[in-house]
Amino acid sequence: MPLGHDTSSPAPASPPPPATRARALVTAALRIVDDGGLEALTMRRLADANKLQLPAIYRVFSNKQALLDEMAEAILAKALPDSRESDWEAEVALLARQLRQALLTQREGARIVGGSYAAKRHSLTLAERLVGVMQRAGFNGVAALWATSTVFCYVLGETLEQQGLTDDARDRLPIPDASETYPQLFSTPVEKILDFDDRFEFGLGLILGGLRGQLAE
Repeated sequence: MPLGHDTSSPAPASPPPPATRARALVTAALRIVDDGGLEALTMRRLADANKLQLPAIYRVFSNKQALLDEMAEAILAKALPDSRESDWEAEVALLARQLRQALLTQREGARIVGGSYAAKRHSLTLAERLVGVMQRAGFNGVAALWATSTVFCYVLGETLEQQGLTDDARDRLPIPDASETYPQLFSTPVEKILDFDDRFEFGLGLILGGLRGQLAE
């Protein structure tokens, strides 16, 4: 048959390699959460969004927790700054702020990361870097591990509360006769509890001060 007149059926496209498909599904899952929250994410909805049959999803992720673990990894990948600080306190602050920003960038990022205990590349890299900073500061053994956990859990908890904030939270702060029933609490500017940026920096400063005090001992 002359060239240019091949009427044979084209060969079917080969499926993407597992790692490529996994990354695409994680991206799609994070998009579903961005649009509708974590409760909106189901394996069925993920399959439909990618025009796949449900078994195809389970060939990549054995269950939903495995998917969530990879979603957490994708979020934590953005938590590792390229730069480093020579001073240990500045380095801890840099890592804490970068982690917070990575969590805030993704809707329900704190819930996704907080619900994953998988030891994977990015989670281990972040832990390695924080532990290394603590060791450089002078903490050793379990103290370095607990100092790292303190910083990580503080960032996670603060972000979890911020992302759980409802639109009417500030309107619900004024409580009739509250100043009489809870005089010490309402002698403070309680509305400032929702100023999450300043609140985060204040708490981070307390943690750094506490770590500094531990080293001084």
